[in-house]
Amino acid sequence: MSLKITKNNSTYYLKGVISKSTMNFFADYFKSKLSEKKKVVLNIDKIKHIDKLGLIALKDIINRGKQTSKEVFIIGYGCKEIYDDMYEIEAV
Repeated sequence: MSLKITKNNSTYYLKGVISKSTMNFFADYFKSKLSEKKKVVLNIDKIKHIDKLGLIALKDIINRGKQTSKEVFIIGYGCKEIYDDMYEIEAV
């Protein structure tokens, strides 16, 4: 399955999977958006699966936002693995 990104207002809607096959597209797309915008909102309602490399790419976007004083928000009820992984990071 692929990854589709659409935008409505200031929110980017992700649909599909973030995996080894889509992570480079995902990372490159949002790195460019972080250079253009002060805030990036990712809606993950329609993310069906994320693998370990996808989580690494997502964390990289979040960290890049922190390093450049940009805000990165993840919203929605999609893929539980994303929240589980983020919770583990904050709990440590």
